Amino acid sequence: MNARRIEAVDRLQVVMYLAKTHSHFPERELRTCEAYAKAFNWGIDLIVVDDETTRAEPERRPMLRAALQRLQDRQAGAILVPSKATISPIDGEFNDFAKRVEKASAFIQVATAWRCA
Repeated sequence: MNARRIEAVDRLQVVMYLAKTHSHFPERELRTCEAYAKAFNWGIDLIVVDDETTRAEPERRPMLRAALQRLQDRQAGAILVPSKATISPIDGEFNDFAKRVEKASAFIQVATAWRCA
């Protein structure tokens, strides 16, 4: 079997989920998540920028549901966020959403600042 083909199959694909605040594109958070994904050789399947994160709980956000659907459809294996609060600052809401992600055999990963040596 071709080694390049095996590498492509094994590479984790992630959905990057970002929060748009006060009409500003989350440039710093995008770069942090991109660097994190690159450090682990993860592919970025989809980038979602949601402007409803402060107005609605997780289950009422269409953009977050679309990210979850990518996991359920096996297009990606994780949701990558710049902080846990991007999903919800309320632990119970975050945990409920995390359970739905885990039912899709996936996970939520919080990107931390990544420094290149």
